[in-house]
Amino acid sequence: MSHLKRVKVLSNQLEVGMFVSDIDRDWGDTNFLLQGFTLEDQEDIESVKSQCEYVYVDFPSEDLYKRFRAKATVSTTLKDKFNRELGNSVQAEIKPAAKAYKKSRNLMKGVLERVMLGEDFELAAVKEQVKECVQSIIRNENAMLMMTLIKHKDEYTAEHCLNVGIMAIAFAKFLGFEQEALEDIGLAGMLHDIGKVKVPDSILNKPGKLTDDEMTAMRDHARLGYEILLKKKDISPVAIDVAYTHHEQLSGGGYPRGLSEGQISQNARIVTIVDAFDAITSDRCYDNSRPIMDAYKILMQYRDTHFDAKLVTRFIEWRGIYPPGSIVEMENGEVGIVVSTNPRYKLRPKVLLVLDELKKKRGKERIIDMSKLDLDASAQTYRIIKAVQNRAFGIDLQEYVDKGLKIAAV
Repeated sequence: MSHLKRVKVLSNQLEVGMFVSDIDRDWGDTNFLLQGFTLEDQEDIESVKSQCEYVYVDFPSEDLYKRFRAKATVSTTLKDKFNRELGNSVQAEIKPAAKAYKKSRNLMKGVLERVMLGEDFELAAVKEQVKECVQSIIRNENAMLMMTLIKHKDEYTAEHCLNVGIMAIAFAKFLGFEQEALEDIGLAGMLHDIGKVKVPDSILNKPGKLTDDEMTAMRDHARLGYEILLKKKDISPVAIDVAYTHHEQLSGGGYPRGLSEGQISQNARIVTIVDAFDAITSDRCYDNSRPIMDAYKILMQYRDTHFDAKLVTRFIEWRGIYPPGSIVEMENGEVGIVVSTNPRYKLRPKVLLVLDELKKKRGKERIIDMSKLDLDASAQTYRIIKAVQNRAFGIDLQEYVDKGLKIAAV
């Protein structure tokens, strides 16, 4: 049940982001311009409510369907069942996601090495790994997204390519893309920077500011990537377009062709945002990683000039303030790992508490659902005061991923 079609939903249960595939009357009897559309905002929902008693919604994953059922069902027993299944899905998917991520990272390292040596690479193997990542994300995107927060500076290029591919898939799923389109944009994300391996290491890894000539050479990676992928048989046009276009800007000030807004595809706009976000939040030879909120500020600062403003807003809405894998400190001093987000209450995720108030490992780890206002030992509601980088307070996210985010019974 990886893609649920024609689920009947009452109009008063609709939410922003849902894809309406059919309605309870002839399309010609309404003022809808499209026969099938995504609910972009509350105004869209009100328009549907004023014309339809119910509609049919496509859910791109079983996980999203369960979220809807958990919120929509009246039965307490059923609601608990759906919430239980939903809560366990991160733990169920974390090990398969970690395995797929490691395999994909090793593959990307091999691909980049072969291209650097002027050799060909096996596109079919990359496509197969993209499909595996798509399936993991469809089952539960929180697990795979957690992998993107475990970063190694010495493997930046391969990890960056993989992370952009994974986040592009998950973001596109949020936007309502079908599975084939998810595979296309995932492949494009993973191969978007393939031209960088043709840029001299002295430029690529220079810690200081690049000279004008060095900057010209660096910017040439988009053209080089385009030429590399253009030679591959059975490559998706989306991958070729994204490799060539991911540094273009809506204002026309990007490179290598200086394209303007009307010439930049939606796929390229998505990857451009994801590419910038992952770069900003990663350690690079010339810059330290910055917090997620700083990345959001930069995306917002350059919306409408560098980035698509509407997609930036949707990206922040999707990724959230505390994405899965975030290490967070509570007001009472306890520290935990965010294991899943809450679509309705962005500041109240599910958190696996791993350190006590004194920053010592808990005897028994505990998972709290902040949307249910779980209480601490002092009967106070848990509240996050800040998110910190991986390995802060001695917490290595990789350690918890390796053991499958298992929780000691409480």
